[in-house]
Amino acid sequence: MDKPTTYNSRAGFRCLRNIKRQTNDLYLVHCGHQQCPPGYTYNHKTPNENHLHFILNGKGTLTINQKTYHLKKDDIFLIPKSVHIDYAADMDDPWEYIWVTFDGEMAIDYLNHAGLSADQPVATSGIPTASYLPLIKKILDSNELTFTNEIKRVGYLFDIISTLIDAQSELKGKKNRYDYSSETYVEHALQYITLNYKEIKVSDIAEYVGINRSYLTSIFKKELNVSPQEYLINYRLGKAAKLLETSHLPIKDIAIETGYSNPLNFSKMFKNAYGVSPKIYREQSE
Repeated sequence: MDKPTTYNSRAGFRCLRNIKRQTNDLYLVHCGHQQCPPGYTYNHKTPNENHLHFILNGKGTLTINQKTYHLKKDDIFLIPKSVHIDYAADMDDPWEYIWVTFDGEMAIDYLNHAGLSADQPVATSGIPTASYLPLIKKILDSNELTFTNEIKRVGYLFDIISTLIDAQSELKGKKNRYDYSSETYVEHALQYITLNYKEIKVSDIAEYVGINRSYLTSIFKKELNVSPQEYLINYRLGKAAKLLETSHLPIKDIAIETGYSNPLNFSKMFKNAYGVSPKIYREQSE
């Protein structure tokens, strides 16, 4: 039987334990905030989940895989699953930290995106660790046993992890390092073009999929052997050709329908692509 969720609050310590699982991708188990007394030590049992700590103030040491780290304010440390660790607060300047304990099918992937793993359990935070405190407080404040609070806590956990990934990526200069394959970006770009080809520019496509225009051009040429601009023009003109074949719409209306406000420009582009004017193309299709 699962242990009941418990909430403890006393001077220098708040903790919410044994939180009921709500999702399989990522779920919260524990969460807390502690101001440690001088020399406070913890010999951690081999954990079944990932424990992520954010040091708010003070100093301490972490020993993991027989390596000792000397940590301070604005450092982050991970206690990975199935790894034994010891940590201790400094005698003169004991640390204060917040933590979240979590697991799920995507937990390791998310941590890897933040640059944290069993091999790299320590990092300097890309933003002040105090930035995470409001989210931890929201979890702790949602301690009453209600279905609404269960959902809220999962949302706050996702906020913490997404903030972590973004901050650590910025710190490591990975602003233009993209998380997905070129095929995935191209697939999403093509879907966007299909739905919005009348109004969009290449810069709109790049912004929608979350990459810069230069990279978008590179992956289009790699995957489709054309630039995004060429693909967009060909897509619009293909739609125009279909309308010329199957409808009696005036050519100027077809131009507007396929994203060309200037019928003369449309006719020029169409002739460049199909070798004949829209009028002749329609006549030949009858």
